[in-house]
Amino acid sequence: MMKRYQASYESKESGAPAKAGVMNWKKAEGDVTFFSPIEGRNRINIVPYEIKTKNHPLVKRGEFEIGDKDYVMDIFVHRGVGPSEASVLCLKSTYGKPCPICEQSAILRKQGKEKEAGDLKASRRVFYNIQDMKEPDKLKVFETSHYLFEKELIDEARDDEEGGFVDFADPIDGKEIKFRASDVQKGSIKYKEFKSFSFEDRDDPISDELLESAISFDEIMNVPTYEEVEKILFGQDDDDGDEESEKPAKKSKYDDDDDDDRPAKKSSKKYDEEDDEPEEKPSKNRDEEFEDDDEPPIKKPVKKVEDDEPESPKKSCGKCSFGHSFGKDDDKYDDCDECDVWDKCVKEHKNNK
Repeated sequence: MMKRYQASYESKESGAPAKAGVMNWKKAEGDVTFFSPIEGRNRINIVPYEIKTKNHPLVKRGEFEIGDKDYVMDIFVHRGVGPSEASVLCLKSTYGKPCPICEQSAILRKQGKEKEAGDLKASRRVFYNIQDMKEPDKLKVFETSHYLFEKELIDEARDDEEGGFVDFADPIDGKEIKFRASDVQKGSIKYKEFKSFSFEDRDDPISDELLESAISFDEIMNVPTYEEVEKILFGQDDDDGDEESEKPAKKSKYDDDDDDDRPAKKSSKKYDEEDDEPEEKPSKNRDEEFEDDDEPPIKKPVKKVEDDEPESPKKSCGKCSFGHSFGKDDDKYDDCDECDVWDKCVKEHKNNK
């Protein structure tokens, strides 16, 4: 676990990851019981789980392998997305892949709509299998804010003198975790704040029954395709008969499940700097505002926003930006994925048939 503790400590400042929609709890064996910390003192043991699929972010990054043990599922989630107010895994922050929601947020920010862009920002969430010492024979799932819980936990577990960590998640020699939870309200937002973490020797090791019942979160996590995220964001329905649905679908490179060898589509340098750079005057930290509330703030359905910039002569002159045959070579080259006039090229191709 030491490697995992180090990975969590090194990334504890990253980004500002949910509820229904991110995990398919029906895939878990048996009934799932959720842990809700009480105000005041709490005592838990974290139960490690086995990584079983390549959907685990650390497996994707080549840092862990299937069959390794982990103690937390640490992901980024967009919450309150689209007309359905869904929670959706952020493909960009979790896997380094293109994410329609992040792209839409960048467009809104470029147009000066900071609030709307902020509403689409992904938050960092963590999931644990835990043993609640008030009900020690029952496995529970604890989902919470990384900022409010994991960051505080891993900071406290860091041994500054030795450079290692308290091995709190080891099934045999691990530690019981004690912390205090306080109810906090800012405006209409309520959440729990965690503090006063400490580690105590366990009376008994984690039982085999609890270890065997630990949920492998990577196995039940909903990992959508780029196109599925678009439909959730813009409320698109496969049965809609509008003009947009009649346009030929652009071929995607991200639908193949076995895509480990396929490089993620690069964003422009301008977009990356704009998205990754911290805002100079943040209104409030999203984690501090509502990361641990029972019900996320209600957001209005997001409408697709088109870039207001006028088309450049290159875009409207009926010529391919990359030197290919306009109206003929649509989707024949990798450049087509980056082309700003791809839709017009396809339409011209159809008209010439």
